[in-house]
Amino acid sequence: MFTMNPVRIVLVIGCTILAVVGSYVPAGAGTFVSYNGKFHFVYPESWIQVDYTTAEVYLTRGDPEKEVDFEAVFSETKTYALFQGLYLILTVDTVGQLLPEQIDSVVNTLTREFRRPIKEVTPDAFLAAPCRDSIVFDREGGRVSIESEVPGDRSGPRTNLLAMKFYEHGIANFYFYAPSAEYAGGLPILRHMVMSLSIGETPPAVSAEPVKVADIGTDGKKARNYGLYFGGPLFIIFVIVIVRLRKKKAQRKL
Repeated sequence: MFTMNPVRIVLVIGCTILAVVGSYVPAGAGTFVSYNGKFHFVYPESWIQVDYTTAEVYLTRGDPEKEVDFEAVFSETKTYALFQGLYLILTVDTVGQLLPEQIDSVVNTLTREFRRPIKEVTPDAFLAAPCRDSIVFDREGGRVSIESEVPGDRSGPRTNLLAMKFYEHGIANFYFYAPSAEYAGGLPILRHMVMSLSIGETPPAVSAEPVKVADIGTDGKKARNYGLYFGGPLFIIFVIVIVRLRKKKAQRKL
């Protein structure tokens, strides 16, 4: 069982207070820019970007020995405690553009490991409704989604949606979490964020909202702990898939 010493407990409590009273980026619709991934996407006015340091403390469970690699964390404005209600952890794998056969290989690996069939859909149908029994593949849009139920808290079970977007610089991974009772109702909001991803570091000039920028280190300095984001099976799958992709990328450079 994971335990914290008194100093770590104070640290986590302190971060909770900061998160509630003002460590977030101000509320309002915004555009997040990933300079690491070279893309941007829009999140709704009912969501806010969590302060990077606060998010890191929670993802590491207050353990200074743990290191995590993520782009940003977003949460519903109405959520008074971190990681309750709807929230998003965004990560990026900058493995370069994948060939169609490589994308197929990733999807096939997911189907084998999760023992679920592939359900191919059009972009319009992607994330249009919950789908727990299949790996949903939008071939045209270069997107994949996987839904799983994960351990919850006293409020009940939670649903985890992983939506992957394959693009010219690698893979953008949207790890959404929601109370299972709220998942179907919140899915249109989650879909909008995924579908709004655009390549490039500069958002459209028509947006009057301030741009939020990831406070990240150089890619590769930290070993990503996928278990913190999704747990169990996907931790193993992603380690295998991403390591293979990085090896192929390195071999192409030789």
